[in-house]
Amino acid sequence: MADRRPQVSVIMASRNAVGHLPLAIGAVLAQTLTDLELIIVDDASEDDSWALICAAAATDPRIRAQRRSHSGGPAIARNDALALARGEWVAVCDSDDSQHPRRLELMLNAAQDLAADVVADDMILFSEQPMARGATILGQHAPKVARMLNLKDLVLSGVDPEGISHIGYLKPLIKKRFLSELRYDPRLRIGEDHDLYLRLVLAGAKMWVLPMAAYLYRRHAASTSYRNVPGDLAAQIDVLDDLAKQAGNEDLATLADIRRRALLRRHAQLELAWDVRAGHLMRALRRVVMRPDHLPWLASVLHNRMGLKMQAAASRLWRRPQNWRFGRSSNGAGGVTLPIDAEGALDLSTAAASVWARMCCEASRRPVEAEATDALGQSALWMVPTVRGLAAGASDVANGTRAQSSACAMAGLADPERVAVESSGHQQHSAGPDDTDG
Repeated sequence: MADRRPQVSVIMASRNAVGHLPLAIGAVLAQTLTDLELIIVDDASEDDSWALICAAAATDPRIRAQRRSHSGGPAIARNDALALARGEWVAVCDSDDSQHPRRLELMLNAAQDLAADVVADDMILFSEQPMARGATILGQHAPKVARMLNLKDLVLSGVDPEGISHIGYLKPLIKKRFLSELRYDPRLRIGEDHDLYLRLVLAGAKMWVLPMAAYLYRRHAASTSYRNVPGDLAAQIDVLDDLAKQAGNEDLATLADIRRRALLRRHAQLELAWDVRAGHLMRALRRVVMRPDHLPWLASVLHNRMGLKMQAAASRLWRRPQNWRFGRSSNGAGGVTLPIDAEGALDLSTAAASVWARMCCEASRRPVEAEATDALGQSALWMVPTVRGLAAGASDVANGTRAQSSACAMAGLADPERVAVESSGHQQHSAGPDDTDG
């Protein structure tokens, strides 16, 4: 493996994700596209993540790992992983997410058919906490046929209500040659993905969004993407301004100005929200007087949070356990009708995304045990990560040598030929668990 170039390098940055790593690692190792390597960079975790990574690496020679001596944040950790990547393609995955085993094979086939340089799919939300509704990242903007993104799509993502929102959240498959010079910007803690995708398109990469949803995106309180602060948006504005100046592209300059004004408005809204959260009510009131147009936004945020709290309370009251049966003909009690494509395989298209999102939502509200009655049922378990059936299976894959983890952590690695381990340290930032916004 050391001298052989894999087809795909999967890069995964991780910090303090010991509770989620087994599922994330297991989903990569279970891919039907087996010609891959998994590069995990531990960003100086303070939990048992490194011991778990070592134990997983000892079971599969495709895993290569590196541990940073100081936390540098997700951008720097991903750059470390890119420096180690040897594949023709690079797949980006987070350490607390999951994906269906057929995902990378389907994406690579689509990339070759489309002559694409970057391909991405929609993402289905899941959580251990009660969710208000089933949803995907792209929502109503998810394409029904493959769609190539242009400069406007990238720059105005989340700004133009008619455009595709949340492009920066996507976890694409990228042709490695476009990453020879490009890297994540270490100044960004939030938005580093979106910035990289924008620079890829500016460099001439053809980026497509596929009509499929096979990536499972975990929502939880520790996610970096849900702890946005005004300073993060200020950094995004600075990076956008620098890019617009350096690129010398008139179209980019015009579009960047629209995005900049939207980010400034969002920055002011976040300052208002943080004042309310911190109890600085007089300061918040002054902000509302100066910018009364922010009041409807704040009311909407408070309304949504109240709705989530009410949903959580209701779920605690009616958390009646359920038993599901997954299979091609799951009749009888607990039988779940699975979406199947024209070839008789599990449907992972955009058309079926709402079905999987609804199941993930239901599984967040109550304990669910799922029984797979055949191979199709086993495949379906991957699309609802919080049901007990999949959680046990993924843990077995990644933690098969858990008993060795303590010794592995002390020794560095049991077999240095089976996993590359290094310690690196660059500039230090404060960083939470790696679950970054684009």
